[in-house]
Amino acid sequence: MKSLIIGYGTTGQSFEKYLTENSIDFDIFDEDKTKLENKKNILGCLNDQSISVYKSLYISPGVQLKKYFSNSNLAKLNYTTDLDLFFQNNKSLKIGVTGTNGKSTLVNYLNQILNIASSSIALGNIGNPLLDNIKHTNKYTVIEVSSFQLEKMKKNYFDFSIITNIQNDHIDFHGNFENYKNAKLKICSEKGRTIFCTSDDYEEIAKTFALDLEPNLDGKDIDLSNLPFRLQKISEGIINDSKSTNSASLFYALNKLNFKGDLILCGNPGKEGYKELNIEGPKRVFIYGKHRNELLNICKHKNISTHSSLDEIFEVLRKDEHKDILFSPGNPSGNDYLNFIERGEHFNNLKEKYFD
Repeated sequence: MKSLIIGYGTTGQSFEKYLTENSIDFDIFDEDKTKLENKKNILGCLNDQSISVYKSLYISPGVQLKKYFSNSNLAKLNYTTDLDLFFQNNKSLKIGVTGTNGKSTLVNYLNQILNIASSSIALGNIGNPLLDNIKHTNKYTVIEVSSFQLEKMKKNYFDFSIITNIQNDHIDFHGNFENYKNAKLKICSEKGRTIFCTSDDYEEIAKTFALDLEPNLDGKDIDLSNLPFRLQKISEGIINDSKSTNSASLFYALNKLNFKGDLILCGNPGKEGYKELNIEGPKRVFIYGKHRNELLNICKHKNISTHSSLDEIFEVLRKDEHKDILFSPGNPSGNDYLNFIERGEHFNNLKEKYFD
């Protein structure tokens, strides 16, 4: 019998490579048929009946199973996730990191420090698929794990786990905050220990944790590089925080910077259930993109303007003699960009076009 890959994003494509390498026959389902234009092994419709011919299901994290299957069948689904396969096939010490904000930063720092003392690789939601690196032989794997992955994970084999924080996020997927929180808490290690961060000093947290694992590590004078598009100062008075994909990260940026200048927002506010945003501090708020009207309906500020494009905003801003600009979208990209990286690069390119 064949297997079935459900969802053909980054994880689905890593499933495809894994199954091909292991000579496992499979079909693929994705709602977006444009992703499968050159594929012949396609399942056209996903439901209780159509999966009965498949031996195993390989589920991508962002797939909402209840959308396709009856409640009675959900509990009986024989599916596997990328986490489950990685746990079964890789022998490294596995450190799971999750949270609403800060997880990418912490994974980035921790991976750099562990590579000074030993050997480590950063995988998962940070952008490097687990299955593409399933045969690596480093001592440590630092895995950024989303609530989508944790919700579907069958059994927890993390040797250690770290939770940065849990705030309102992904309500459109999980239904309510309690479900979201419970998904996050599934990361709590059954083998080792779980750390709940009590501050956002992720560099210090990473150093302390790494020293516990590698006592011979010299923690002094370690120079760590930051992630791109996370409160990144790209020139005097201009900060690119495109990594801000929820309201908690937006308000973190505003508070950390004590920001009083011009704030630029964009993206799809649907994942937080269109929660009202009371923005205090910035002089002006600029909103642009295909979701601008949705954002305008939930944002509260005395000086808001909406624009169809980021170019329109730069046309306004370049007339100012002094620049004090924060690009912190506060939402996922939605219909505007492929991801926060493309979004951040677009902002940088327009900054060079209009200001340099």
